[in-house]
Amino acid sequence: MSKNLRKLFVFTAVLLLAGALGACGAPAPAAGPASQAPAAEAEISPGAQEHPVISYRRLPTASTDLFEAGIIPILEKQGYQFQPLEITDPIQRETALSEDELDMHVDAHTAYINNFNREQGTELAPVLAIPTVPTGVYPGRKDNLADIAAGDSIAFPDDASNEARSLYLLSNLGLLTMREGIEPTEYTLADIAENPLDLDLVELNGSTIAPAYDDFAYIILRGSDAYNSGTDFKTALATETQDAILPDNLMQVVVNGPHKDDLWVRDIIAAFQSDEFKAFLRSEGDFWILPDYLR
Repeated sequence: MSKNLRKLFVFTAVLLLAGALGACGAPAPAAGPASQAPAAEAEISPGAQEHPVISYRRLPTASTDLFEAGIIPILEKQGYQFQPLEITDPIQRETALSEDELDMHVDAHTAYINNFNREQGTELAPVLAIPTVPTGVYPGRKDNLADIAAGDSIAFPDDASNEARSLYLLSNLGLLTMREGIEPTEYTLADIAENPLDLDLVELNGSTIAPAYDDFAYIILRGSDAYNSGTDFKTALATETQDAILPDNLMQVVVNGPHKDDLWVRDIIAAFQSDEFKAFLRSEGDFWILPDYLR
């Protein structure tokens, strides 16, 4: 649904509701000292007046679930309505965002978006780092990294940004040495300088790795893949840490570049930065890696 149609839909619905209430002839509140003044209506923010319906990508990911449970209630108080759109393919997701068929999502990090912009010529904009489930090494046939041996296989995501992320994690664990002079967000298999255990590094579509865990000695799962597969985060053998994660690997609120300064985008940012959200986040477990403003 286009933005103009969404605005027309909301405006028409308001008019119809107002007419229906008038036709019902609702009684006026009783007069006199015992009557109470009606509760003040919540103030509609300028952003909600300008852009009342926000469409977002809805899939069962940790970031989306956090957005729905912790952020949407804050913004609904300001007059926003939300339209979830289920888009399973990440390329279709970013294409819809670039064509303004989708307003925003919270399911990608800066490294991924930068790579997509380079390849597709889009102007997608990460506007705020948000809580992130770390990428981690999880058990395959082996359940202890101390047991790693020559020739062991490790499966990891095959998209460019998460390939780099996985190689960076393995290098931090001392299992690989990467060539000098390469940005960690740009690492590829060709940049491995030393692989002393001759590990068999296998690239797979991220969503297929968890179900095939027993085909490998170990697997590397993005936070979203672990979450979607029902993998217990506590079973991770090693993960990115709060201090070691690259800033470009933190999940982001992502919008189409021309809208990055719109009032509704500023309201989303303010909701994440609010005390109300900070209080909510404290009840959501301690596995998140947090951006500085939420620490």
